[in-house]
Amino acid sequence: MKKTRLQFAGILILLLFVVNFAACTDGETDDPVNENPRDKFIGTWVVDESCVRLEYEVNIQADSDSESKVYMDNFAFTGPDYDAAYGFVNGNLINMPQQIIGDNWSVEGTGNYQSDGSILWSYYIEIGANGSNCEADYQ
Repeated sequence: MKKTRLQFAGILILLLFVVNFAACTDGETDDPVNENPRDKFIGTWVVDESCVRLEYEVNIQADSDSESKVYMDNFAFTGPDYDAAYGFVNGNLINMPQQIIGDNWSVEGTGNYQSDGSILWSYYIEIGANGSNCEADYQ
C-alpha cells in the first residue's frame, strides 16, 4: 500500500511538472521587441487646429539617420515651400524644440499620442511680434 502511494505521488508530481512546463511561453508578446516607438507617428495626418481654425494635412516622416527624430511637413500650416519642422520621439511624445519654420515663424511644443490613435499637440507659435498658444488634434 505504501509503495502504491509513493507511485501515485510520483505520477502526480510528474503530471504537475508536465502541465507547468506546457504552460510556459517562449517569451513572445503582442508587441514586437524591435518596434520603434516613433512608428505610430509616421504618416499623413488631418489636422484640426485652434489657432488657424482650418483643416489641413501634416506628413510626419522618420529621419533615416536617427532612431527618434521625425520631420513634420506643413506643421502649423506653413505650406509646401518651407522646410519641415522637426521633433524627437520619446515613448508617446514628440518633443519639438524651439525652431524657425515657415516665413520666420518660431515654434516649440509637444505632441502626445492618444489611446484612440490621434495626436494631441500643444505648442507655442510666434509670427513677427504676435505669439499664440495653440492646440491641434491630428487624426
